[in-house]
Amino acid sequence: MTLHTMLAFLLFGLGTACLALALSELIQTRRIRQRLEAESVRAAHTRVLSMLEPVLAEAKAVADAFDGHVAEKRLLVTELNQNLEKRIASLKLLLNRADALMARQQQSAAEEENAEQRISDSRQKIIQLAAKGLSVDEISERLTLPKGEVALVVGLRGGR
Repeated sequence: MTLHTMLAFLLFGLGTACLALALSELIQTRRIRQRLEAESVRAAHTRVLSMLEPVLAEAKAVADAFDGHVAEKRLLVTELNQNLEKRIASLKLLLNRADALMARQQQSAAEEENAEQRISDSRQKIIQLAAKGLSVDEISERLTLPKGEVALVVGLRGGR
């Protein structure tokens, strides 16, 4: 073997060892970089979480207060509905009473009108019979009315 060849083998061996060493350094550097990046991400994650925790706690407190207000409002609405139902029932009762009173008044008015009509008819008959010349006694018997009533009507009309 010549010196050149030996030198070439030596250089080749040194080159391979250097290359292996360089590759090992590169791999180690990458691992360190990845570890640092992971630690950096974890640190950033931890910082973000530490910033968000108070915000989340405050949001939970606000949500709890809101739930309390909603529950309070539900109770108020339920109470108002119950009061309205009672008032509606009272109003219905009052309306029914008013309808009954109006019906009685209309019935009474109709009865009074009928009574007035009957009285008016009786008076007309008394006057007609008096005009025909019948006496109070005859008119009273024919119409089956009291003599005093017939005499009053005849007297008011200027009859006998």
